[in-house]
Amino acid sequence: MDQMFNKKMETLSQEKIKENQLKQLKKTVSLVYEHVPFYQKEFKKKGLTPSDIKTLDDIQKLPFTTKDNLRDNMPFGMMCTSLDNCVELHASSGTTGIPVTACYTRNDLEVWSEVMARCLSMSGLTRKDIFQNPIPYGTFTGGFGFHYGANKVGAMTIPSGMGQSERQIKLMEYYGTTFISGVASYIVRLGQAALEIDIDPKDLKVRNGLFGAEMFTPGLKSRIMDTWDMDVHDIYGLTEMCGPGVSTDCDQHDGLHLWEDHFLLECLDPITLEPVDVEEEGELVITTITKTGMPLLRYRTRDIAKLYDQKTCECGRTHIRHSTIKGRSDDMIILRGTNMYPGQIESVLMKHRSVGGNWRMILSTVNDMDILTVEVETKQVLSESDALQLEKQLINDIKSVIVFTPKIKVLSPNTIPESGIKAKRVIDKREGK
Repeated sequence: MDQMFNKKMETLSQEKIKENQLKQLKKTVSLVYEHVPFYQKEFKKKGLTPSDIKTLDDIQKLPFTTKDNLRDNMPFGMMCTSLDNCVELHASSGTTGIPVTACYTRNDLEVWSEVMARCLSMSGLTRKDIFQNPIPYGTFTGGFGFHYGANKVGAMTIPSGMGQSERQIKLMEYYGTTFISGVASYIVRLGQAALEIDIDPKDLKVRNGLFGAEMFTPGLKSRIMDTWDMDVHDIYGLTEMCGPGVSTDCDQHDGLHLWEDHFLLECLDPITLEPVDVEEEGELVITTITKTGMPLLRYRTRDIAKLYDQKTCECGRTHIRHSTIKGRSDDMIILRGTNMYPGQIESVLMKHRSVGGNWRMILSTVNDMDILTVEVETKQVLSESDALQLEKQLINDIKSVIVFTPKIKVLSPNTIPESGIKAKRVIDKREGK
């Protein structure tokens, strides 16, 4: 059994979890009904009052909340409490539009610290570790979430922030960093930066890492594990819930445990909005049940995943597990009638040892036909013949996954421009887009 930060809550029986969820759901529904004009209108449209919520299944009666609803009420229109009771503000990284603002009460920060401490402990962090946090400290939730969680665990934290890759490596070397966090694509970049200054990442003391903030395929995970010789865990979260800390995979690496004492999870068909069966892909829809600043009902995350059978995991935790995120429902690309996700392309690329960590898809229209070009950096500069060989292999491998033939551009390391905190994988230049 791997280590637990809060064994009592992490191993709570499903019966107790459900009992707690219903109590907290009723409390949350009353709170938003009393204080949030958006929910008051939505309840009125449905002819609902809080007293109609009698069982957990009644959650299906409640209105959904979308990112557009939040944007329409920004910055503070979704708040349940006065700003006098809030002590911190964060905002989404704005990868899909106007940033969404979330204000935190002291209770919200305590909950966030708790769930992050659980996630970090599940990934191997202890008070004996030296924890380096190469994530931006700012309105983006990532840096502070990891920082609060690591503090709660009691690990020595190096708040290195993001950027200056060579400096990050030097700090790891100098202080003997044993655990790192971050955005998955940035850790790949740090591995390349280390090699460029003749430091093999395997020679550093880093042996554990917890990464998230963007789609994270098994191929990318094993690439990081190989480069750094460390165990890699995946964390899921979003600003609208708290930031990182909603779920993480344990040492079994068979799905992410979502903290059901703080979040109520549904997996729905993104079109019909009806529940899907266990092991069937759908959109994760999450209700916060302990937030007091900006609680949300049935938030449509647009993240596609599936739920696993509800049985106690070998790690001993009882909380529900979901698969890694396959992609976002609004990330799905339709090209010549074929549906695809960027993750399918990444899975193919990461199987090739000469491929680096940075790549992107460019969609364009030529002679009224949609074309997919995949630009991919190599780990090292390749000879012309090796580059051509890799190009042919990638064309065939990607074609077998998405059915039609892409164009491939093999590029030297560090050719694709950096695009902020999260890697920008899709550039859509098609006519009419």
